[in-house]
Amino acid sequence: MMREDIPSPVLSLHAVVVPLPAQGHVNPLLHFADLLRERGFFITFVNTEWSEKRMLQSSKQFSHRSSFRFLSFSDGLPPEHGRTDQLGELMAALAKCGPVAEELLRRDHGSCSGVPPVTCIVTDSAMSCTLSVAANLGVPRVVFWSILSEAKRPEKLISGLPWNIPDLWPTDLMSFYREQNESDVIFKALLYESHQSNEADYTLVNTFEELEGRDAISALSTNGCPALAVGPVFLPKVLQGEESKLGSMWGENESCLEWLDKQRTGSVLYVSFGSLALKSQQQLDDIALGLEGSGHPFLWVLRSDIAQGHTAVLPEGFQKRTTDRAFIASWTPQLKVLEHESVGGFLTHSGWNSTLESISMGVPLLGWPCLADQFLNCRFAKEIWKVGLDFKDVDVDENRVVTREEVESAVRDLMQNELLRKRAFELKEAAIKAVMPGGSSFTNITAFIQDMLEKAK
Repeated sequence: MMREDIPSPVLSLHAVVVPLPAQGHVNPLLHFADLLRERGFFITFVNTEWSEKRMLQSSKQFSHRSSFRFLSFSDGLPPEHGRTDQLGELMAALAKCGPVAEELLRRDHGSCSGVPPVTCIVTDSAMSCTLSVAANLGVPRVVFWSILSEAKRPEKLISGLPWNIPDLWPTDLMSFYREQNESDVIFKALLYESHQSNEADYTLVNTFEELEGRDAISALSTNGCPALAVGPVFLPKVLQGEESKLGSMWGENESCLEWLDKQRTGSVLYVSFGSLALKSQQQLDDIALGLEGSGHPFLWVLRSDIAQGHTAVLPEGFQKRTTDRAFIASWTPQLKVLEHESVGGFLTHSGWNSTLESISMGVPLLGWPCLADQFLNCRFAKEIWKVGLDFKDVDVDENRVVTREEVESAVRDLMQNELLRKRAFELKEAAIKAVMPGGSSFTNITAFIQDMLEKAK
């Protein structure tokens, strides 16, 4: 995408961007904020102190961006708190941070010269504390959804659904919504956030119309609030050939890319279960032996805490036996990995970022969902978009151990499935078209910018 194809507004606009402090939420909002910066916005990215420290330790890319800056506030939790490991407590604490965030912005506005007035607040759908901030500052509140658009309204996800959506089982729902337990702290927090997001002036979704359909995305519109697909938000940077490492909270091992350079085209299985999923030691043993038995080269992201919070132990002799066709790392530059021509499949936890990245890079998926919206993402990838496979009953019994034989068979099915590969390529082309000038997402972002211009006059 050529930069001269990107129109910039004539009026200086200022977006305050506030993510939920978790890897899968910070990353897409950081990409979207950088898209707005390229199109003329001044960006203030507001993180919690805990999140900003982790992010900036891993990513030094913003020092040269004069119109992009960071502010942070305390979430009120002690330093030793696990944050995303104790999601309910984190969300309860964040819900009280509205006054703190507002005071931060007001104090900053009074002390900084050359910074344009705030035009809008772009906030994660789970950060309702910014609703009052936007209201008190008299600016639009823009909600950014970093999940599948169909996951927004759990009350609609059972049967008789419009927009060509199939009837869904309760196990397809976000894991936090399944039991409808009003005493559960996470259920209460998410239900509250979902209701609060209906008060937004704009809803933006990290997806593209060609994937989910314009009608399904428009259905998110409430109280006259426009809903627009603006993704994949990471893809323009990839197409520009620029560094795609933004917002990582983990140190990335880039030597895996050199290893990928030595592998045959489409031969490597990439394995990653994201930043939160946990597996038992027994399950990790079966995954390892299944990967070994498949005969395919693999790049495996093995977090230090994935064995239910403990250090994983690989089967005896496993690394020696697979040394000629395996690379194991604690974290990797995922976009660069999926973009690499040697990668032919992705064994994934089915998080939305991973699902969308894999689709946009043309890589078929083998889904193993663990929590939240991952079950719905996995089902759509397999049954609606025809770009993935899955494992039987992992959505019914979270304690079921998938055997090494199942892993071996599923990996072989994925890596040898030409229909999946063809469909993945088709969706990759559609994603690229969506973010190019004239494409659906590019046009939607332009419409959003024009609306912000009108409101700023």
